[in-house]
Amino acid sequence: MDVPRKASKDDREILVVEDSPTQAERLKYILEQHGYKISVARNGREALAKISQRLPLVVISDIMMPEMDGYQLCRQIKGDDKLKEVPVILLTSLADPVDVVRGLECGADNFITKPYQETYLLSRIQYILINRELHKSEKMQMGIEIFFAGQRYFITSERQQILNLLLSTYETAVQKNQELIKAQEQLKNLNEHLEDKVQQRTVALVGEVTERRKAEERLRENLALVTALLDNLHIGVLFEDDSRCILSLNPKFCEMFGIDGQAQWNGRSCAEVVEAAKWLFTNPEAFVQSNDERFANDETVLAEELTMNAGRILERDHIPICVDEQRRGQLWLYRDVTERRRSEEALRQSEEQLRQSQKMEAIGRLAGGVAHDFNNLLTAIIGYSDVVLNGLAESDPSRLEISEIKKAGERAATLTSQLLAFSRKQVLQPRVLDLNVVVADMDRMLQRLIGEDIELVTRPDPALGRVKTDPGQIEQVILNLAVNARDAMPEGGKLTIETANVELDEAYARGHANAKPGLYVMLAVSDSGIGMSPETQSRIFEPFFTTKEKGKGTGLGLSTIYGIVKQSGGNVWVYSEPGQGATFKVYLPRVEEDVAPPERPAPAVAVKQGSETVLLVEDEEGVRTLVSTILQQNGYSVLEAQDGSEAIEMSQQYDGPIHLMVTDVVMPQMNVRVLTQKMSQLRPHLKILYISGYTDDAIVHHGCIG
Repeated sequence: MDVPRKASKDDREILVVEDSPTQAERLKYILEQHGYKISVARNGREALAKISQRLPLVVISDIMMPEMDGYQLCRQIKGDDKLKEVPVILLTSLADPVDVVRGLECGADNFITKPYQETYLLSRIQYILINRELHKSEKMQMGIEIFFAGQRYFITSERQQILNLLLSTYETAVQKNQELIKAQEQLKNLNEHLEDKVQQRTVALVGEVTERRKAEERLRENLALVTALLDNLHIGVLFEDDSRCILSLNPKFCEMFGIDGQAQWNGRSCAEVVEAAKWLFTNPEAFVQSNDERFANDETVLAEELTMNAGRILERDHIPICVDEQRRGQLWLYRDVTERRRSEEALRQSEEQLRQSQKMEAIGRLAGGVAHDFNNLLTAIIGYSDVVLNGLAESDPSRLEISEIKKAGERAATLTSQLLAFSRKQVLQPRVLDLNVVVADMDRMLQRLIGEDIELVTRPDPALGRVKTDPGQIEQVILNLAVNARDAMPEGGKLTIETANVELDEAYARGHANAKPGLYVMLAVSDSGIGMSPETQSRIFEPFFTTKEKGKGTGLGLSTIYGIVKQSGGNVWVYSEPGQGATFKVYLPRVEEDVAPPERPAPAVAVKQGSETVLLVEDEEGVRTLVSTILQQNGYSVLEAQDGSEAIEMSQQYDGPIHLMVTDVVMPQMNVRVLTQKMSQLRPHLKILYISGYTDDAIVHHGCIG
C-alpha cells in the first residue's frame, strides 16, 4: 500500500463507514455541525481505499456490513504499520459479550452503543484524540492477553471497558467460588454417609470429585485472569473488604503512591497507605476523611479530581461491589491526569486568546468604518470653519464662535485619529530605528510627565537590534504606556522601561494568539501600581473601555497602542495581578538594516493663486462643496462630478482643457481604476490627484498606486 498523506494540524476529517445511508447521513450531519470534515464509505473495502489516499483523524465504523465487516476493517487498519495509529470506533448494540471481546482483540479504540446521544459521540471522539496524543508522548500501550470463550485474545481498552470486563470477571469468579463451596458441602455430606453407602455412592463420588476439580481449575483460570488484568492496568487499583482491610492493590497503585512491597499491604488499611505516602498529599487527613465518607454512604463516585503536591492531579473512582447478600467490598481506581489537565488548560487558554483576538479584529473593523465616515463630516466642519475665518476681519466678534467650532472639530479629529490607529488604518511612515535612542530622547519629557513622586528607571540593552516602525507612533506608544503607569500609581512608585533582544519560539507562539516565531526587539514598561484583575486585562485594549473616573480619560490610550503595534507587525501583551503592578511587553520584528538618518522638515512653500481648470470627483456632497469653494477662492475653475460616470460625461462635453482631476478613491458605481483608465484615454496629458479618508493601503488596494 502506498503511504497515505498524513493529516495536517488543520485537518479534522473523520471517515464514517456505514452501509445504511440514513445512519451515515445522521453521523455526517452531527459531526459537521461541530467543525469536522466528513467522508463516507459504504463498506470496509471502500474505507481502506479512502484511507490509502489520506489518513483520517478517526474512523467510525458499523460492525455488520457486506463484503468486509467492521472487525475485518479494524484488523486491517491495526495490522498495518502505516495505519495502526488511526483510532477506530466501532458502532455496536453490545448484545453479545463475545462481540466486545472480538472488537477489543481486533484493536478497536472504543465502542459506541446504538442508539447514541450526540454529546456522548462527540465526547468519545475528543477523549480518544486526547489519549492518542498522551499515548504517543508516553510511548506505551495498555493491553493484556486473555482466554475467553475458548479463544485467545490480545486486547487494548479504555478504563471503562477494562473496568466493565474486570467487574464481570470478578463476579464470574465469585459465582464459581460459590459453586465450589456448594460442591464441598455436598462432599462433606457424602463423607458422613460413606460407611453405609460406600458401594452405592462410589460412582457418584468419583463424578463429584471430577466436577470439583474442574471448578477449581476454572476458578484458578479466572483468578489468573483477574491478576493479569490488575498487574497490567495503567490505572491504580485498590480493593477493600467490608471491614476496610486491603484485599489487593496492583503495581500501578504502588507506583503512583510511592510505596514498595505490593503483597505486604494486604490486610492493612488505606489510612496506613496515606501515612506512608504523606508527602504526596496536600491534606492527608482530608483525603482519608473523603474515603471514609464515600465508604459510609456506599455511593458510586466517578472521575473525582484530587489535587496533590507538586501540581499533580489524580482522578479517583469509588465503586461499591456486592459479593453476596452478606458481603460487600470497595473498588478504588486512581489515574494520574496531570498532563491531560495541563494540555486541556493550554488548549483553553489558546482558544480564549483566539476569541479575544477575533473580538479585537471585529471591533477594529467597526472603529475604522466609523472613523472614515466621521472624517468626511469633520473635513466639512473644519474646512468651512477655515473658509469663514479667512473671510472675517480680525475684529469681527464672530471669529470667537467660529474658532470654537473649529477647535471642537479638531478635538474630534484627534479621537478619530486614535480610532484609526486602533483599527490599523492610519498612514504610517516607517523608518529603521534604535529603540534605545528613542527612549533616551524621551527621558526628560517622561520624567516631567510622571511627576517627582515616581522613580523612572531605564534599562537599555547595549546590543539591541533594530526595528522598522513610524518614529512618531512608537513615541506615542511609550507616552501612552507611561501615562497609564502613572495613573496606576496615585501614591508614587517606580516606572521601569527596558529593552532586549528576544527570540519567540513555536511554544510561545502556540500560547499567544497571532504571535509568530522569530527574532524580535522587546520594549517592556513596568509599574509598581495597583495592578489589574483578569477580567480587566481581557478588555483593556478595547476602544473607550476605561477603569478611570468619568472625565479622567477617553479609554483610547491602550487601544491606540494596540493598533500601532499591530500595524507595525508586532504584538503587545500585558502581565498583571491585583496589587502587584503591571508589565506591558511590546514585541516588534527585528530587522538587519542600518538606522535611517533623521528626516529634515520640508521647506515651507508659499501658496500661489491658480488659473487652471480642475475636475473634482467626490460622492460626499459636503466634502465636494468644501473643496470646490477652496479651489475657487484660490483662482481655479472647478467642474464638479459626484461619481465616475458623471466625470466622464462632463469631460466629453467640456471643450476647454482640463489640467487636473482630483478624485476620491472609494466611490459607488464606478471603480476609481476604471475611471482613471477612461480619463487617460480621453485626455492623455491629464494629471490626477487622489484623495481619501482611508490609508495608503486602501489606495493601493483600489489600484491607484502600483
